Amino acid sequence: MSRSRKRKNNGNSNQSTEKVMMNIDNPLFDYINPRNNDKFSEMSGIDLQDLLYYMNNYYLELRNRLGFDNHITFGLELEFEDAKQKCIETQLRAMLLYDTWILKGDGSLHEGAEINSPILKDTSDSWKKLKEVCSIVNKNATIGEYSGGHIHIGTQVLGGQNESWLNFIKLWAVYENVIYRFVYGDFLVARTSMSEYARPMAKIFWSDYQRLSGYTQLSTVDIIEMISHVRRQAVNFYNVKGVKDFDNEEYRNTIEFRCPNGTIDPTIWQNNVNLFVNLLLYSRSSKYDDDIIQKRRNLNEEKYSSLDWYGELYLQQALELCDMLFTTNYDKVYFLRQYLKSFEANNKKLSKSKPFTKSLKI
Repeated sequence: MSRSRKRKNNGNSNQSTEKVMMNIDNPLFDYINPRNNDKFSEMSGIDLQDLLYYMNNYYLELRNRLGFDNHITFGLELEFEDAKQKCIETQLRAMLLYDTWILKGDGSLHEGAEINSPILKDTSDSWKKLKEVCSIVNKNATIGEYSGGHIHIGTQVLGGQNESWLNFIKLWAVYENVIYRFVYGDFLVARTSMSEYARPMAKIFWSDYQRLSGYTQLSTVDIIEMISHVRRQAVNFYNVKGVKDFDNEEYRNTIEFRCPNGTIDPTIWQNNVNLFVNLLLYSRSSKYDDDIIQKRRNLNEEKYSSLDWYGELYLQQALELCDMLFTTNYDKVYFLRQYLKSFEANNKKLSKSKPFTKSLKI
């Protein structure tokens, strides 16, 4: 593991000329180089203890960009309760956001409403507007026990190859317990309506993978139809149409991730987007490590495939997923800090974590 203090300029291969800025003024990044790609899952003893100690004293903040390529698109659905809709509408209009960030009622929530973003790309302007919207909602609504935070990712990120889709459902099936705890965000537990509106899919996706991986004549559209069991599952494929070109972002087809809890913290929203995009990118990557994933499946079997277990900590499994998905220590820290939540676990309804972002820090 490198402990170099030398910090070089970020080498960004993105088509955008806008640099990715890092918040590295912290002892954590004297201990590890933020731009390196250390194998956290191979650390042990005092090295791992030191890493976790420094990380627990590091607070995440909204980044200007994540570093995605320009073809990657996403959209957000912010749900909230006890909403003062007129006030929210007025402030959205004042910020010149009302015509693009669409406000509407949500009958499934107590005095509920939601705001749907336009199609977004990884630009500082997108994240700045998200921060403004979250600030407006924070003043005029609450995140209750039923509020969700759905995220849509353009299907062009995963592409149109059967192998990529099968890789994705296998990856999800094996690491769903880690993913769910991560997207609980600033809560320690799933929202009350999680089983109804974002059904866990680990067991079903594993069964799908075993069944579908043996077929050679199925089209990608066939596979998508066969893994689309219900709309209200953790990952919803109902918005994926039978198009000819999955890499054409103009079709506006999306994979919807329904499992995140609601939040008004833009840093958590951004962190959730980063996880989901990287899950998809990794599933179509030549670096996809089926051996590690299969080994993890053999270790876990179906033991943790239940919401009753998803709030617990599985450190080694999280380190393993972190090393697969992310290529910089900086991204790994952002993932692990939100996942670990100061090593807390609590099954009580609406239990909040200790703050781990600067916007929530007291």
